[in-house]
Amino acid sequence: MPDGIHNSRIASRLFTWWNNRLCHIFKAHIRVQGNINTPATLFVMNHISWFDIPVLASQKPLHFLSKAEVKSWPVIGWFTKRAGTLFIQRGVAGAAENSLNEITQCLRSGGSVVVFPEGTTTDGSSLRNFHGRLLQAAIDAKVEIQPIALRYPYKNGINPHVPYIDDLTFMDSVFGLTRSKPLNVELNFLDPINSHLNDTDITNKQLASAARQAIAQQLNMSL
Repeated sequence: MPDGIHNSRIASRLFTWWNNRLCHIFKAHIRVQGNINTPATLFVMNHISWFDIPVLASQKPLHFLSKAEVKSWPVIGWFTKRAGTLFIQRGVAGAAENSLNEITQCLRSGGSVVVFPEGTTTDGSSLRNFHGRLLQAAIDAKVEIQPIALRYPYKNGINPHVPYIDDLTFMDSVFGLTRSKPLNVELNFLDPINSHLNDTDITNKQLASAARQAIAQQLNMSL
């Protein structure tokens, strides 16, 4: 089966090449620690900015789950629709179940999917509660979950130019990233979590809690 989100290896390589170029345009210096899982995996990461997506996508062809509104964003929307993004329409009846089915099918077919279980972006100083609903896909597809701890280190604290929060517009966020000198990123690939060990029962809430604890520990955050 072809690697990643596309039906051809060439398309997958173009996908990672484009995201690498985007990171280069913003002069992002990405430091990677740990090893990214190569089989089909459900990746679980904390969420700070829309820029989290090209940072992670520069490492491997992946499916991302995003809110449906992103499809209407300039440039980014056009690209995400053609890059294998799975969209969720919040507030629509059956949306979560449809997304769960899509993710499960993608994992079963050999693709890897990224979810942001906080459900929104933060300033990076703390972790919100991790919602476990979509992590059920890993249980149903019998694949591992790999937590990823993301950080944008900056001088003596958190980079104020990166968080895409509150009433910040997308274009303001773009300009903010260009003002960050430097724009350092840390991607920490943590130990995978087996969602189907010996076929014993495990709940998506337990998986969410384990992933959240692993990320918090890596980022030195108290829960």
